[in-house]
Amino acid sequence: MRNFWMNLLAVVAGYLVMAIGIGVIFSLAYMIMGAEWAYQPGSWDVSVGWVIMSIIVGIGVAVGAGKICYLIARNHTATKYLIALVLVLGVVSAIMMMIGGGGGDEVRDFAPSVFEATEKSVQPVWVSWLNPLIGAAGVAVGSGMVKIFRNR
Repeated sequence: MRNFWMNLLAVVAGYLVMAIGIGVIFSLAYMIMGAEWAYQPGSWDVSVGWVIMSIIVGIGVAVGAGKICYLIARNHTATKYLIALVLVLGVVSAIMMMIGGGGGDEVRDFAPSVFEATEKSVQPVWVSWLNPLIGAAGVAVGSGMVKIFRNR
């Protein structure tokens, strides 16, 4: 029974690391770089620089989440559950994005607050589908489930 609770704690902690890490880093990046860097001119569509930054941050945060998950659970069962959670929630998010998230065709003629930016930003659809894959791969690598660098 102890393993169940440790696995559950590990999955929750790993997911919180991802959610809080992404939220904090994206908010700081937006406050530092500003709307002109984050968006395409006059649009709610995110810029290429923002997309590149989000992919890099996503990988780093997912690796950290995988590491935390494994350190708490000390097994890969929890890691597999975290990967499944990331994939399911990521696919649901991508579907919601396709259905109608963000500002759409609305013209952006001001620098929005962080909260408004979060609500109305539109990322390319392919990024929405790539995010769960990045998250799952990052968790697997961070937990040691997948070895990129092997000792020789």
